[in-house]
Amino acid sequence: MGLDASYQALPGGSPLLALARANAGVGGWMISVTRLLKDPREESLAPGGPDADELVLLEAVRDILRTRPDLATQQVELHRRWDHLHFVLSARRRDGLGMDDNDDSLAGIAIQGEAGIARHVVAPQGVPLRYTRPETVERIARMLEAVRFDSLREHFTVERMRQAGVYKCPHEDGLEEAWQWLRERFDLFRAFYVTAAKHGDGVLVRVD
Repeated sequence: MGLDASYQALPGGSPLLALARANAGVGGWMISVTRLLKDPREESLAPGGPDADELVLLEAVRDILRTRPDLATQQVELHRRWDHLHFVLSARRRDGLGMDDNDDSLAGIAIQGEAGIARHVVAPQGVPLRYTRPETVERIARMLEAVRFDSLREHFTVERMRQAGVYKCPHEDGLEEAWQWLRERFDLFRAFYVTAAKHGDGVLVRVD
């Protein structure tokens, strides 16, 4: 079992966040927000239910979609290569910062999120869900727009990534394929943050 990272735009001051903080049961289902935004039907709920708290979350998702139907597509995934991008973008990560969300650079926040939502809002594998405020998202978007990604290729070596303990470090024979995937995914990641910033949205970060 591995850890995959995904990113979902949510409006600043979203009732979903307040609901998750105030209601531990709903907070436990926040992991489902992206799925429910894509398919806000009871049929898309977790099997074996419906759970009352998940139904409350579903109604809150439906409410937000009435004014922001675009949120159903405002998401991006880095899968298990999130630490690859963290390493490439962040000098602090390359200097040996681990995977424990201590990188407070804009690149680190873009990958790991700004702050936890509440102690009870965690993914099934125990990793806290994190949220990045709209004002920080705007700064991240400007930073990402200024990145010349190809200039960072020199850092993307198996030796350097292994030394830094990069999660799911690629093998030498797959390095070029891994770089091309990351290069293409960076374009999507940057576009996601730029769009979120234009809407004044924050970003929900899920690592699970």
